[in-house]
Amino acid sequence: MQTNDIATVKADEALALAHVRHVKAFYIHAAQYVVAISIFAIGNYMLTPRHFWSLWVAIGWGGGLLFHGLRVFDKIPFLNAEWEKRQVEKHLGRRL
Repeated sequence: MQTNDIATVKADEALALAHVRHVKAFYIHAAQYVVAISIFAIGNYMLTPRHFWSLWVAIGWGGGLLFHGLRVFDKIPFLNAEWEKRQVEKHLGRRL
């Protein structure tokens, strides 16, 4: 392997590792959402059953979780993995 090939492999490995970390962070975020919203819903039902305020928390946080998932799994056409790669190449002044 030539030096440039090694650099490309290392850059691709770094990008793959970063992606895996983003996916892991999303799953942690989703688990936190489920646990917290469950606690809020139970507390809401026990303390103020006539006013279901925990629904608003679930909707707001759920929107953030949705955006997080769309971004992690490259469903948003901008700011996706290809955009990140182009920005890294631009910063380094060479192709990965």
